[in-house]
Amino acid sequence: MATKAERDARLNALKTAVTDWADKRTKYLNDQVTFSKRVLRGRTGSEKLTSKAVDLGKDLTVDSINTFLAG
Repeated sequence: MATKAERDARLNALKTAVTDWADKRTKYLNDQVTFSKRVLRGRTGSEKLTSKAVDLGKDLTVDSINTFLAG
């Protein structure tokens, strides 16, 4: 059976891995938002129509990541 120290070390490694993943994923999603906004600016009037959908998608993603991290 594993000792408490071994368990704590594995949990710390998991926490670090999850934090790194979340940071990379957040950067990726922010880059996607930036790209999408640039594309939408090129279309007349489309940005205003879809900004609500983008905001809802961003909120859903943030909620999903927070739920995952909270366990």
